[in-house]
Amino acid sequence: MSRKNKKNNQQGTYALCITAGLIIGVGIGAIMEQVLLCSLVGAAIGALAARYFNQQSQQGKRH
Repeated sequence: MSRKNKKNNQQGTYALCITAGLIIGVGIGAIMEQVLLCSLVGAAIGALAARYFNQQSQQGKRH
């Protein structure tokens, strides 16, 4: 896999996970009446999840 494809795959993972976290955060925030806080927490959790998934895929390719 070329470097460009690898970078695009990682960016796609980040975009997907952060967006999913943001949407879930907005939904939970509406229930808890803390939309901004829950949105930010959801986006942060999404970023951490994307980082975890990218690290797992990198380790799997090494072995």
